[in-house]
Amino acid sequence: MSKHPRTALLVIDIQDAFLEPTFHIWGPSRSNPAFETNAASLITSYRHLVAKSSSSPSANKHKIIHVQHASKSPTSPLRPTAPGFAFQAFATPGDGELVITKNVNSAFIGTGLQGVLRGHFAGAAGIGTLFVMGLSTDHCVSTSTRMAANLGVCDGDGDGDGAHIQSLENEFAAVRRTEDVRKAWEEWGAEC
Repeated sequence: MSKHPRTALLVIDIQDAFLEPTFHIWGPSRSNPAFETNAASLITSYRHLVAKSSSSPSANKHKIIHVQHASKSPTSPLRPTAPGFAFQAFATPGDGELVITKNVNSAFIGTGLQGVLRGHFAGAAGIGTLFVMGLSTDHCVSTSTRMAANLGVCDGDGDGDGAHIQSLENEFAAVRRTEDVRKAWEEWGAEC
């Protein structure tokens, strides 16, 4: 049995609309030009951890959850009938991976996410480790991370940088570099 906690990876809003030049909510330049590369490597690494941990997805102590934004605006590239609603290719949910659809910033409002996480973490005295990644940090990622902390479905502390990331870290989450998280998951997988 592994000594590592139950975990869940929350992949938020990695959808095609964010690739559209007219919808870049981050302005003319991006704070992380390597986002897609980093996100793809994390998803791949976590999927390996899930695969090594259990032969039964329902009994697995690691769970990947995709969140998809469904805008209510008839002109939004994130509306369900728009091509931009689709997940980016590297972030397309795999077999057995849960998809939660939201239409506000928080992945917890109007969804069953809180219950899903509480059920998943029940074997870990109700609280496990929640990893959160996605688009964009100062919108849906930040809001969902703060709510997870406020609802008591995660905890953490650590080192980070950047205005929005730093504000999360000071009270709501531990912020880690892509390579550090990926390395930890690979070590956990080697112990399975």
